[in-house]
Amino acid sequence: MFDISQETCLEAWRSGAQKLLQNNGKTFHLLTEISRPCAIDPQWLVDYSPHQVRSGANNIRDVVDTIFPITLRNRISVRHDMYRSYLVRHRRAMRWNGNRGRWGTYFERLIAFGDNAGPNQLEQAISKLSTWPQRNTTGLVFHLSSPVTDRPRTRGGPCWHFGEILWQANNIIDLAVVYRNHDFFNKALGNFIGLGQLLKFIAEESGKTPGKLICHSMHAFTDTKTDLQKLANI
Repeated sequence: MFDISQETCLEAWRSGAQKLLQNNGKTFHLLTEISRPCAIDPQWLVDYSPHQVRSGANNIRDVVDTIFPITLRNRISVRHDMYRSYLVRHRRAMRWNGNRGRWGTYFERLIAFGDNAGPNQLEQAISKLSTWPQRNTTGLVFHLSSPVTDRPRTRGGPCWHFGEILWQANNIIDLAVVYRNHDFFNKALGNFIGLGQLLKFIAEESGKTPGKLICHSMHAFTDTKTDLQKLANI
């Protein structure tokens, strides 16, 4: 049973925000199902960006790009070229003093995790979806954290820890994800949109049909109920 079941990322996020506002700004084990996560209205990135409500809050475009770089994908259609371009840009940005303390991005971890630029998990999934002789429903997973690189912390990234492709009948693929902390003011809508675009990319590149996004937010919260209410227009 899902706590929230909606069609679009925006509807799901607003329903989650409503639940948090009714529960003193936090809840545990929030299960969200989005049936059309790839649908996106560019106006959402204008109307529902946290930095529009509070100075210093996140820009939703940055949150989306942390998971999937939409603008880069629109400019570079060959995925291997997109991977290379992303890593060049990201590693150049991380050389700046202001960025050196950051843990990185989810997309970086999907395509080159760790100091030794580990396996491209995203490419492995696309390859298996394209070449496995029979459907394996739960054989493809993504790891977004590691005890080698990530020390325990109360807040801060990475909050998305695990992802799994669910390969359904009729070549439909769902994406299931687990978040340890999920900030519904600064992050959640951008996370949902980015995950939906990631699912769309995987489906396009592997010849599959994108299905649902399922998100398990272990701890969903907001530090500012007033700002969340204002942002979600509730």
